[in-house]
Amino acid sequence: MSFEETLNQSTAGENITDAIKKVLIINCAVNIPLAITSIIGNLLVLHAVWKTPTLRLPSMVLLCGLALSDLAVGAVVQPLFITNDFIRLYSQSERLKSLFMSVYNVFGFSLCGISLCTVTAVSVDRLLAIQKPLHYPSIVTIPRVTRVLVAVWVFCVVLVSAQFLHETIQLVSAGAVVCVCLFISAFSHAKIYKIVRHHQHFIQMQLQAVEANAPNTGNVNNMSGLKRSVLNALIVLLVLIVCYSPYILVDVLSLVYPINLFLSSSLASTVAFINSALNPFLYCWRIYEIREVVKQTCHKLVCFK
Repeated sequence: MSFEETLNQSTAGENITDAIKKVLIINCAVNIPLAITSIIGNLLVLHAVWKTPTLRLPSMVLLCGLALSDLAVGAVVQPLFITNDFIRLYSQSERLKSLFMSVYNVFGFSLCGISLCTVTAVSVDRLLAIQKPLHYPSIVTIPRVTRVLVAVWVFCVVLVSAQFLHETIQLVSAGAVVCVCLFISAFSHAKIYKIVRHHQHFIQMQLQAVEANAPNTGNVNNMSGLKRSVLNALIVLLVLIVCYSPYILVDVLSLVYPINLFLSSSLASTVAFINSALNPFLYCWRIYEIREVVKQTCHKLVCFK
């Protein structure tokens, strides 16, 4: 039994009590400030990168790709989510319910896939920066990163659209993509950890050499900056996994057991949406340049008012 069939049964039966309806309505209300936070926060991040020439780097372009998908979640997916839940609660038209569920699935799963693939690309980017620091500038360029982001968006939209051909193919393909992305991210960070540990002695020698040879300071600072950027990427990945895990669990349960998971799915979706609202705060916390530009922009907006 597919997730959509299970959801149709749960709302058509009707097994939804007044208490569950109230929880669902409150959940929809919670999504309104979350969506606004996601839109404003990610717009500020995109503005910060655009206004700061020193941030126009391949790694920052990847971050902008993630911010753009998070912006779309707040501006498109969450309004569709709220509308979809209200339609399933109050509409008697199964055709309307099915239509909105399909539209919501296309946008929701596409953007979730884009976020996961982009975070995976960030992990690989940091691995290349650590593993091949001398060749990294020639390997990872802004045009190449831009092409990768475009390919990710097109791939995810096409993959999710496969549900109109055969839902099972789409679900299996999506599951495979999730597993591959998580494996690549885990492998990249494990490899990074191994490389850093291997070079720990060398780094220590460089730190000691700073006292006797000042020009070496640049190399040490460069390695320190790379390690910080790797930690930033790991934090973003871990937060994404934590926020998406409840929905993945509910989705798997809905495929295995024909039980009413309408409420669980709705609440798990909200937890997943928190990721899009939380990421801008992570960027400001971990990246000084973005934090300063965002603070200046907010100050100007407040003064303007």
